[in-house]
Amino acid sequence: MRCSKCLLCLSALLTLLGLKVYIEWASEARLSKAYPGPRGTPPGPTPASSEPTLPANLSARLGQTGALPSAYWNQQQWRLGTLPSGESTEAGGCQAWGAAAATEIPDFASYPEDLRRFLLSAACRSFPQWLPAGGGGQVASCSVTGVPYLLLAVKSEPGRFAERQAVRETWGRPAPGVRLLFLLGSPAGRGGPDLGSLVAWESRRYSDLLLWDFFDVPFNQTLKDLLLLAWLGRHCPDVTFILQAQDDAFVHIPALLQHLRGLPPTWAQGLYLGEVFTQAMPLRKPGGPFYVPGSFFEGGYPAYASGGGYVIAGRLAPWLLQAAARVAPFPFNDVYTGLCFRALGLVPRAHPGFRTAWPADSATDPCALRDLLLVRPLSPQDSIRLWKHLKDPQLQC
Repeated sequence: MRCSKCLLCLSALLTLLGLKVYIEWASEARLSKAYPGPRGTPPGPTPASSEPTLPANLSARLGQTGALPSAYWNQQQWRLGTLPSGESTEAGGCQAWGAAAATEIPDFASYPEDLRRFLLSAACRSFPQWLPAGGGGQVASCSVTGVPYLLLAVKSEPGRFAERQAVRETWGRPAPGVRLLFLLGSPAGRGGPDLGSLVAWESRRYSDLLLWDFFDVPFNQTLKDLLLLAWLGRHCPDVTFILQAQDDAFVHIPALLQHLRGLPPTWAQGLYLGEVFTQAMPLRKPGGPFYVPGSFFEGGYPAYASGGGYVIAGRLAPWLLQAAARVAPFPFNDVYTGLCFRALGLVPRAHPGFRTAWPADSATDPCALRDLLLVRPLSPQDSIRLWKHLKDPQLQC
């Protein structure tokens, strides 16, 4: 009699477990059907878990399972323990790491100047914040402003005043649970005008500029990502989601919030969401903005979300910093982010509402954007016009 009761209890438990598994599967299947990957993009692999891990040996995670290529990045990644954390003046510091690249890459002198400069300082990732003279402009921590559900981290450049103001007046306006910050390098520039006084005024006026003392050039975009993650660890560790976007993007905040709040918990915990590329390869034509010499890198890129705009889970910030210390530097920040996620055993999720190559003829069509989450590029004027159209109570599509 007692055995019969035990069997009955066991049967009931197994039934409940099966029902739970079915409900979770049905929920994810529904969302997958609602949000398929972009056309022409094969679906990426689905992670077995949303929990990140960082194995002692990253070679297999990063696709280096066959014969080791002779390209510099591949060789460096195979040997790399962790990147130097010391200052450039210390023995074996970050500048010494960069100098080794110049001596070990046989055709280094033929590389484009911007790529050479990147490699020479690529391991240098510790920079002080740039603060206006005379005080003011400090960006408050989340202990003062409140922890946001969604942090809008917008990458800009010192001279792009109009783009920042358009964001403030449109999709970056204050909203419950949402906070806006801009990420910039030094306004001193290189070979251009010193914008320090103008940026200082803007910083004191809005207190939403996170500035660091490094040259704001395209190959330094990764520094903005890493320094933001470090800032979050000190000042806003409990943020739920982070949107990283360019200042020429337009984000449909209500639609994005609705999507994020409807995600299954297993998706939300390891989220890396955007317009995903799964079969991208290095461009070998010299002179292009995304040129990668064969002596520097061999192989294909990992699955990654376009740097024009993507969302990550806030809880992954410290994990990404750990991964970045063990992934060899790469010149393109979105590819590098994909490498760091791959090192953690996580993959991006594609959403067709992210359009980072938005056609110019649809720039101000509110009906075309109504069901999307993020589009770019848009001029400041187009962003303002689009915002007004979307807010028009008479809008009919």
